[in-house]
Amino acid sequence: MRARRGTILLAGFTLTVAALAGATPLAGTARAAATGRPATAMATSTAMATSTAMATSTAMATSTAMATSTATGQRDLAAANGTATGTATSPGTAASTVTPDSSPTQAAAGVRRVFDRWATGYVPPARCSKDAAGHLVACAATGHPGQAPAFATTPGVLRKPVQNPAAFLDTRTWTSDGGNTFPGADVPFGMVQWSPDTMPNRSDGGGYTYGDRWLTGYSLTHLSGPGCRAAGDVPILPMTGPAPGGNPSTVTTSFTNAGEVAQAGYYSARSNSPQTIVSAFTATPHTAMGRFTFPRTSAADFLIKLADSERADVATTARVLSRYEIAGSVTTGDFCDQPARFGPQLYTVYFDILFNRPFAAARIISGPGRSGPNSVFVSYSTMTNRVIEAHVAISYVSIANARLDRRTETPGWNFQHVRAEALQAWNVLLRRIAVTGGSYPQTQEFYSLLYKDFLQPNIVSDVNGQYLGADRTVHTVSPGQRNQYGMFSGWDIYHSLAQLQAMLDPRAASDMAQSLVNYYAQNQILPQWGYLNLDSYVMLGDPADAIIADYYAFGATGFDTMTALSDMLRQATTVNRVRPGTALAGQYGYLPQNGSYGCCGLHYFVSALLEYDTADFALAQYAAALGDAVDAAALRRQADDWMNVFSPASQLLVPRFASGAFVPGLRPGSSSYYAEGDAQQYLWDVPNDYAGLFARLGGPAKVVPALRRYLSRPNAGGSYAVITNEFDDGEQFALDYAGDPAGTQQAVNTIRSTVYRPGPAGLSNNDDLGAESSQFIWEMLGMYPENPGSGTLVFASPGFSRAVITLPSGRQIVITAPGASATRFYVRSLRLDGRSYSRLYVPFSTLAGGASLTFSLGTRPTAWGSAPGDAPPSYGP
Repeated sequence: MRARRGTILLAGFTLTVAALAGATPLAGTARAAATGRPATAMATSTAMATSTAMATSTAMATSTAMATSTATGQRDLAAANGTATGTATSPGTAASTVTPDSSPTQAAAGVRRVFDRWATGYVPPARCSKDAAGHLVACAATGHPGQAPAFATTPGVLRKPVQNPAAFLDTRTWTSDGGNTFPGADVPFGMVQWSPDTMPNRSDGGGYTYGDRWLTGYSLTHLSGPGCRAAGDVPILPMTGPAPGGNPSTVTTSFTNAGEVAQAGYYSARSNSPQTIVSAFTATPHTAMGRFTFPRTSAADFLIKLADSERADVATTARVLSRYEIAGSVTTGDFCDQPARFGPQLYTVYFDILFNRPFAAARIISGPGRSGPNSVFVSYSTMTNRVIEAHVAISYVSIANARLDRRTETPGWNFQHVRAEALQAWNVLLRRIAVTGGSYPQTQEFYSLLYKDFLQPNIVSDVNGQYLGADRTVHTVSPGQRNQYGMFSGWDIYHSLAQLQAMLDPRAASDMAQSLVNYYAQNQILPQWGYLNLDSYVMLGDPADAIIADYYAFGATGFDTMTALSDMLRQATTVNRVRPGTALAGQYGYLPQNGSYGCCGLHYFVSALLEYDTADFALAQYAAALGDAVDAAALRRQADDWMNVFSPASQLLVPRFASGAFVPGLRPGSSSYYAEGDAQQYLWDVPNDYAGLFARLGGPAKVVPALRRYLSRPNAGGSYAVITNEFDDGEQFALDYAGDPAGTQQAVNTIRSTVYRPGPAGLSNNDDLGAESSQFIWEMLGMYPENPGSGTLVFASPGFSRAVITLPSGRQIVITAPGASATRFYVRSLRLDGRSYSRLYVPFSTLAGGASLTFSLGTRPTAWGSAPGDAPPSYGP
């Protein structure tokens, strides 16, 4: 179609606007009153208020017309009056949007178009993901030494504590080959994660694969190691040359790992060769800053992509607010392909971008069939000044709140100051565990993974305390709560991450618990997988019970504990979206294979029952801690329902029909009835009653050799443990319960030496928002929170010769194990506060007041801890 052209003048620059032939023409020419340089990053507000072409900008941020109609399952976004803003007046209408030039434009050097859905019928590349069985597919092989950063092979042992762990670590750890974490700038639990999205292996959630050679942009949101595409919202691609023709979403520039810097709170990389651009980023809790050093050119550009999130963007808006500022929104979601019939699955992220220099031109670009803009193209000259800086902020409430976040946290342009503050925020957390005696790669891996354990859940409330609740309305945090959090990867994080976060940052963990309580007040659901404020049912069980109980047991008690207990009990004892099987489980003592459950994809009934058992046990512990002995006793009995699916004939946990008959023909390797595992692997998923399970299997004489074989080749496939998938997490400690602590010590040593490796490709599975990272941290400390909600730590042996945990109270847990190594890991003796100690567990409450654990290690197995009375407690009938 032919385009008609119009022009809007904005105080010194030209915004070229076109309307497609046959569409409603522009209302006319408007002039904005933007004047002056934004010395405090806020000189644009007057321009926004006075521009007649943009009089709706404030309303746009809060208008209910801008909200996604997810309550009724609708996917369309009704735009506010978008004249000269880049938003359409109605879905499917292209009035007042900007289109690409009708003639093709020669791409600049270093720029390529990898795919073009407009021209060729876009087919996305294979990306590192998980299939329905939980197996990795299409993951790039980046593990060979030629592609590893130097730290992964640096020799030597660190004899002194690392003084600056935030700069010592490498955020590229576990980004690739399935790990799917991200390397970009962030602060603890930060709202913004400004990080690179690379091609052709743009990984799920993390967006980055070490060794990729193309950059689709630096997007503002990421997830650390999920198994489904997510986030990657608003990629911003620095480039040179004219505006690209075709679909801007498909444009990439060259990218290199050479010169890359990946520290806590700071990231820098080069792209766009041979016209190289160096991009550097840092962050605050709600915002991020970017510094871009261009070559000397009259065409230094930013392509702000509005339709290039990892999931499809179903609606977009964009506004040029002044010579310095661009704002807008993208609506996306459908995490893990969750259907809308289970509840709203779309979210809208609002963004605000402020540059420190006035741009020469800005163009809002739209494409065929879109109701909103595809991208914004911003141009500069860097002939005399090569550096351009940008502040970005996001909000899940409104553009106005995103601007407020930015004004509040980054009012000036001191990039180095913000970087130093981010570094300090990370060092406060990371220095709470000081380790020595490990190799250089392993120590760097330790701090890199400890860092990844404080990336998510994310802050989702703005600086004014407002957040979008689970009922899709705006709420404000109550006095005493600093932040509302979202992004609770439930099935994953209750095993060991929630406990670590509570131990080292109880204030944040208390706010996380309160966040879950708040969501329940809004929609009567403690989320199974909480994507921001949305409820996803991609996995199984009722993990919020275990998460809240974990927080409490490890010192995070600053939340409404009694309301939490009431909510948890109600969810555990009624039929609801998280527990659709409550009634049938109560009737039969298991989830019948041929039962009717009605909601939310309940499946894999043995796996689901075991998750219910874990949740019930954790809730029982929490109820008991709050003085509710009656409910605690009932929940402990309910947590033993696993016994009702134990088949004496097959010696496996087997699904049953309502008639009582077991599903026939199951073998140890059968996987059809189990979530991301098989019958052999799920047999050992009974951590609250190993004693009861082992008795049914014939006692230690039969269990020990079977478990030793099962744990001998972790992640080898077949009948071996999948120790990097969460249902198996902690099973390496099961031999402690069978009187074989040396077997546990050997299994843990094997895992931390061979399964969890340093470098970008160090994990051949998803980190799942810190679930695997935290398991490694506990293993290196020589202990593990085996029973969610209990506060009990079960022993293996330490991986460092010394570790000092400094709790926020100032008390210290000092762990010493002289000579600890991959060959010296068997425990000969242990002293707790100077006294001989042979038990294989210790309550966290014993350590929380300050304690010393002194291990003597050797190279051969010993009988230490093998007496029947030394085993950790089991909680069966």
